[in-house]
Amino acid sequence: MKYIYIIIFASLFQGNLFADPGNYYDGIDSNLTCSSFKTALYNLIKNDAHLQYTKMDESYNRTDLKPAEAPNTGFVIVDRYCSEIPNGLDSCNFRYNDNTPGVSSFCFTGGSGPFCHCYAKEHTFPKSWFDGDEFIKSDMHFVWPADSKVNEKKSNFALGYVDTIILNSYNGTKVGTSNVLLNFGYNDTTVFEPADAFKGDFARAYLYVATRYSNVINSWKYDDNIGQNVISDVSYTGLEPWILKLCVKWHKQDPPDAFERKRNDSVQAIQGNRNPYIDFPNWVEKVFGVDGDAQNCISTALSYQRNLEFSVYPNPTNEQFISLNFPAIRDEDTQLTIVDVLGRTQFTQTIKSMDKYTRLDIQQLSKGIYFINVNYKGVNNSVRFVKD
Repeated sequence: MKYIYIIIFASLFQGNLFADPGNYYDGIDSNLTCSSFKTALYNLIKNDAHLQYTKMDESYNRTDLKPAEAPNTGFVIVDRYCSEIPNGLDSCNFRYNDNTPGVSSFCFTGGSGPFCHCYAKEHTFPKSWFDGDEFIKSDMHFVWPADSKVNEKKSNFALGYVDTIILNSYNGTKVGTSNVLLNFGYNDTTVFEPADAFKGDFARAYLYVATRYSNVINSWKYDDNIGQNVISDVSYTGLEPWILKLCVKWHKQDPPDAFERKRNDSVQAIQGNRNPYIDFPNWVEKVFGVDGDAQNCISTALSYQRNLEFSVYPNPTNEQFISLNFPAIRDEDTQLTIVDVLGRTQFTQTIKSMDKYTRLDIQQLSKGIYFINVNYKGVNNSVRFVKD
């Protein structure tokens, strides 16, 4: 989740249109949960139109370009496998569609070479696991630019924590033996571990695949010797329990950043669908369960915690205002947020520590179910209310 600030110039990013979620999710009933909610997401995001695989790299200037870091100039391809150095100068400067001798660009002629030689289009979810289906392998939500050397060494290994390192790239991405304890018992000999700053990015790609292709993923289980240890024959989860727990862990440790969100917008503009777990990170445990335990999926878009007491009145209400009452003065100010059932923020306000009573104007809210979240000392205290 390295923050990558993208400057958009229409003359340089031809056709780079950002859609943002808009009303994309308006038809989703987020009162659903677990497998029912996953099915609802599948029915939404299955409506896509992938590019031809041979043409995919021609769109990386719309999805994966950023300004070069000084002292370099111009624009470079974002490579989360090797180039992007968290809190440091990028190691490679991959140039989009540039065949100038000595310039690191797309691997038009193939081959791995050394680090920073060229970049390839890499399937974060290996294509051998789904038998290289021509349509699926061109899904830009999980096919990213990658340093060709890391791409080669990654092979078709699963995500996981590395124990003994075989390859260590410039940004800390590793290939090596599996750390069985950290990988929830997964003991295959070799795994691929992204840099900490991008672990969540890779996890969300896996979870996207498990959702977008939930109608067929269980049929892939025995297409590949490694894939069979990752893919579940249970169509609900699509993934075996160990990798599901790992993905949810990484997703929570490394939430979506500005680059991921903008890329999600751009991919939608190209192929028509979105990765919902980038837009609404709290939906991951709503679908796949708390900490990836599919037997314990949460029933709302919010996880309820409590370190602060307050009441909301009236509730339900058809009035213009609601009141929050706090029985005690707090040690510090609190941040109040109202979100709808889709997890979209409708209202924010800071409440001073000395205020025991707060009145909120909710006339702009439509009829429906909402959640008031009061964040106090890092804990999100949530109360459900209804406007009718």
